[in-house]
Amino acid sequence: GDTAGAATPEVAMAMSGNITVAEADTLELGGAQGNETDSFDYHKEVFPMDLVHDGLTIGLASIGLMIAASGGIGGGGILVPLFMLVLGFRPKHAIALSNFTILGGSIANTVVNSRKRHPGLDRPLIDWDLILIMEPLTIFGAVFGALMGKVLPNIVLTVSLVLILAFMGQRTVKKGLKMWNEETAKMTVQPDQDLEPRSAAVRELRGVQTSSHEMGQDVAYCEFESDTEAPESSNVGQGPVREASLLCKISSLTACFAGVCVLTVLKGGGSLPSPFSFGCGSLGYWVLYFGNIPWVLIFALAFRALLVGEFKAKLRNGHSFAAGEVKWDSHNTIKYPIFCTAAGLLAGLFGVGGGIVKGPLMLEMGIAPSVASASAAAMILFTSAAASTSFIVFGLLHVGYGCLFFTVGFVSTMIGQYGVARVLKKHGRQSPIVLSIGLVICISSVLVFVQDAVDIASGGAAELFRAHGVCSRGA
Repeated sequence: GDTAGAATPEVAMAMSGNITVAEADTLELGGAQGNETDSFDYHKEVFPMDLVHDGLTIGLASIGLMIAASGGIGGGGILVPLFMLVLGFRPKHAIALSNFTILGGSIANTVVNSRKRHPGLDRPLIDWDLILIMEPLTIFGAVFGALMGKVLPNIVLTVSLVLILAFMGQRTVKKGLKMWNEETAKMTVQPDQDLEPRSAAVRELRGVQTSSHEMGQDVAYCEFESDTEAPESSNVGQGPVREASLLCKISSLTACFAGVCVLTVLKGGGSLPSPFSFGCGSLGYWVLYFGNIPWVLIFALAFRALLVGEFKAKLRNGHSFAAGEVKWDSHNTIKYPIFCTAAGLLAGLFGVGGGIVKGPLMLEMGIAPSVASASAAAMILFTSAAASTSFIVFGLLHVGYGCLFFTVGFVSTMIGQYGVARVLKKHGRQSPIVLSIGLVICISSVLVFVQDAVDIASGGAAELFRAHGVCSRGA
């Protein structure tokens, strides 16, 4: 983008509004006093648009979002380096813009997926029990990840992102290739399976039953087996009860998310003043910030107790657990949420939505690819919204570009959802979903590495290694 002249400390302070003593102290502790410019004075406004930079970024971002839509990931792994390399934003501004773009895409994903049904079971495609146990700590991690991302040097963020993306990408690609080979082998053994018309869901279910009995349980389609062997009559009259329970779960999760956002806004920050007039970095500021911990833990423990109780009730009723069906016992309801805290930190730190951790994690758990994709996308909605709230409060989101790419995220994801669904239904494969996740992540790791190399070669090493204060507007 176009670079404006560096502002003096006095101009920078005037631009950012009244600076309290606590804010000044925080700026000094962050090593940034006297060196801060207004947050976006180095970058042009969104209009008039530059076709070379803005147009190219919109085109490439749209393609990346369409690919990411099939895998239930937000696409932040490719958006962040794209916003840095092509659009010219600094890393922290690129991360905030990526999160807001992902928010638009996640809304589209959830709208589309909420109307779909599980390919082999009588339940929604989105696994809300999975989200219930995973998402509270993910939201918690996202809020604190945004704080860490604000103060850490850019070099720490980018190097960590490269390592994480490379590791997760190669693991996911390997799993996708394994699934592709298994699908190909199944089609070769059963060439007549598509002679009679069937929906993709029925073909998936048939593939599961054949694979699980003839090839063992460790196969790509085992997760599509029937959820229970009990007769259909046992579920008579349970529909309204299940719907009411589902509505209660979604409402409780929304309340957890809303409380986190309210606390974030009430404390204020470098860009948004607190309604209670708490100075940024003051005691009241930190009390409200860390008030997220008990708030989220209350919901997390309540959700855990609920799912463990439902699991025990299933055991008492003689429920037969299918391969790939998660048993929410006292062990799993602790293990998986811990991983999701890391996913939330990644979302806040790197603007990746958290899907690069939760998508592969759910595949490792044996969740059906289509269910993992839809559930991850729904979780990203909450995670990206929580992180975006923090970024707005910190003054890291460019409002003009935020509105533009929020729209790009929504439209591109909607197109990708319908286009990808049509292709998968036609070919009867689920492995492209997994492969798309892995390929986007791998490409992202290369792009971030290239960005670091370009910055260092152009003499920007000092900026990469500089830390920032919590209340400063610099990035």
